Amino acid sequence: MIGRLLDLAAAAKATIERAFRARRLDRLRALGMHIGRDVLLPADTYIDVDYCHLISIGDSCGLGPECMLLAHDPTAAAPLGAVRVGRVTLHPSCHIGARTVVLPGIEMGPRTVVAANSVVSASLPPDTVCAGNPARPIKALAPYLDAQEERMETSPTFEYGAYSLEHLTPERREELVRAAKAGDAYLVGGRSAELRERGGTERTPFGDYTPAPPRRSRAAHGPDDGSPR
Repeated sequence: MIGRLLDLAAAAKATIERAFRARRLDRLRALGMHIGRDVLLPADTYIDVDYCHLISIGDSCGLGPECMLLAHDPTAAAPLGAVRVGRVTLHPSCHIGARTVVLPGIEMGPRTVVAANSVVSASLPPDTVCAGNPARPIKALAPYLDAQEERMETSPTFEYGAYSLEHLTPERREELVRAAKAGDAYLVGGRSAELRERGGTERTPFGDYTPAPPRRSRAAHGPDDGSPR
């Protein structure tokens, strides 16, 4: 009985959180913020609400937990009696790591990847991987993806559909732990599941937009149907 009540409470909480996210997106858009399609904007993203009309997030962008998007800088307010404001533009397919701070007056991408805990205080070029405080390009995107793909060929890979939290049995959990202790491991197929609307992160609706599929072919690792195994 207690387990059943807990399950019902968890389901109700998830429904409320989805409604909250939808309401928040509607409010931000009503205030003038552009939020594209297929965007991952977690509930804990800090948005500079008073100046959100200066913020634009393009299609297929994704933000990690606890990022901050700031469109104004009040540091000169006391001595100068002025607040600096600036546009924040994330072009399509930018991906920003957890707890990154994006400051006013920057333009990023398209296809820019920013490492976690970075501070973006100047514009970042497209097709690059960036990191640091201040964030700077550290490598081009294509060779970074090539290197990751090569590592995936020799590292343990686990299907998202079988190893996501809702399907994670104690045996599968232990398997993941053993693999991670030995080195890098990869959970694959989550993005493909999102594109089929069969799980993954909570993103803004696609509408008539068709996102690009994952670059990596899954042929070498069997079918990628997002189903438990």
